[in-house]
Amino acid sequence: MVEDRYSSDKGRLSIDPVMLIKIPIIQYMFGIKSMRQTIREIEVNVAYRWFLWIDFYEKVPHFSTFGKNYTL
Repeated sequence: MVEDRYSSDKGRLSIDPVMLIKIPIIQYMFGIKSMRQTIREIEVNVAYRWFLWIDFYEKVPHFSTFGKNYTL
């Protein structure tokens, strides 16, 4: 569905498209008002990290990533 938007040999590594869908789902389901707050919650909440398959040593995507992807 979104594979044509990603290049394996150009630019920096991409964020998993599934994660780009799951993070707004977390935001909606738990009534979090801003993406910035959603990212803060994901940084400390073990259940959210499990749902997103993010290891404790992995960085969470920056909140501005979502604003850039919504403009496609």
